[in-house]
Amino acid sequence: MKDNFTIVGHRGFRSQYPENTIPSFQAAVDFGLDSIEFDIHPTKDGKLVVTHDDTVDRCSNGTGFVHDYLFDDIRKLDFGSWKAPQFAGTRIPTFEETLEAILSKDPNFYLLIEIKEDNDTCTRQIYDICQYHNLFSHCLLLSFHPRQLQLVHQWNPDVLLQCFPQRYLKKPLDESLFGPVFGKICFWTHDATAEEIESYHQRNVLVDLCPVDKQEQLQTAFALPADSITTNCPDVIFPLLKE
Repeated sequence: MKDNFTIVGHRGFRSQYPENTIPSFQAAVDFGLDSIEFDIHPTKDGKLVVTHDDTVDRCSNGTGFVHDYLFDDIRKLDFGSWKAPQFAGTRIPTFEETLEAILSKDPNFYLLIEIKEDNDTCTRQIYDICQYHNLFSHCLLLSFHPRQLQLVHQWNPDVLLQCFPQRYLKKPLDESLFGPVFGKICFWTHDATAEEIESYHQRNVLVDLCPVDKQEQLQTAFALPADSITTNCPDVIFPLLKE
């Protein structure tokens, strides 16, 4: 890895806290991570909420698609008990609440904001909130939906955008967009090679490796010229880095 690589907390401090929740984000900042990645879906009535899956089944006591819930109803669900009893009653946060929780601790904390749905209206909402809060100097937007990132680029070509290799995507990707449009790419740690990373560096594209959660993955990452690593387990990775 590069000497000045950064460490991204995947969905906050995921190994110890319920992912994509306020406790997880606050703990990630306090722990000393360089940045936090989180995911955004719209509810049925157009509220932006922070959760990874397109359904609530895995991380709450409810069932069904996020976009089929009214905000008041999804807010009643428990998004903490699945992780541990002490997190019972944790509610799904809105995008705005997530920003408040993180930026109240550090106004310039770096954010990786994932656009989870191929939904133009939702992407515009995310963009407008980022612009309102002057986030573009310390955030990037990422997505598995290249067209949504292209929309953001049309609105503001200075926004840093992170996409993924074609082999990770369900829809065709124009590889020439890396560099002119997409300034960062993410590889699965087990799938990355030094040669492929260098080919993107030659186009001035930054490279992230994900996940880096255990010693073997960290050893793999160290052998590669990546710019950042994304971890679910900062409590594991930080002690290893100190060693």
